[in-house]
Amino acid sequence: MAKNRKDAVYGTLGKSESLFVVHGKSLHGSLVFESLAPFPGYYNHQENDVKPVYLYLALDREYSVFDIEWAKLAVKKRYNWHFEIAKGKIELFDKHLDVVRLRHLDSFDQLIPIQNEFIKAGIKLKMNTLNHVKNEEGFIQLSKIFNIRKLGKGIYIDASEDYHAYLLLPHKLTQNEFEATTLTVKYNWELPGFDAAAGCFFIRGKLKEMVRIYSKNITIEYLEKLRKLYLSKMKG
Repeated sequence: MAKNRKDAVYGTLGKSESLFVVHGKSLHGSLVFESLAPFPGYYNHQENDVKPVYLYLALDREYSVFDIEWAKLAVKKRYNWHFEIAKGKIELFDKHLDVVRLRHLDSFDQLIPIQNEFIKAGIKLKMNTLNHVKNEEGFIQLSKIFNIRKLGKGIYIDASEDYHAYLLLPHKLTQNEFEATTLTVKYNWELPGFDAAAGCFFIRGKLKEMVRIYSKNITIEYLEKLRKLYLSKMKG
């Protein structure tokens, strides 16, 4: 991949978030989660900063990426709204839920129209049986297209999302290994803080493990030091 060239690559991203069930702003009986702090490793150390709102629409079953993309296009065609979606799964308590993540909505008023368009497109919503969920941690696995640009050796930045970068890792870590490694890295990190999530994507047909970094302090020097520290703290 040539430096400075933008590429769209398919991959996954896994992270834990504190979830709340949305009440009174979605279709009656439907299950929608909200995450008020999608980058807890960063925002826990930042004061007076606006937290982006992420919404997760629970679906009755797993749908293909293409089904979800067609539904998104139907919404955008009718309303001309600019928002992003990603297919995902949530593990919460003993449940495994298929979801669609919504981000960059301008208002909660857009939620019900989007749900209605999804239903028209043949995507059924899951009914709410989790009214008690309030600030409960769920593990979220997303499948999405990443728009990336190479910045340096093993370092990419997101060409669509501000403050997002991706550091390639030499091999896959289990979620427990990733969390332990990230904790060790943060203990030894003296520059401004960051949030991290584990993931992978295909580059030129090759699967690459990576860590997604979120920080408003991203520079090439910052990312080079951070990747070097990750590599030094990985076992095996």
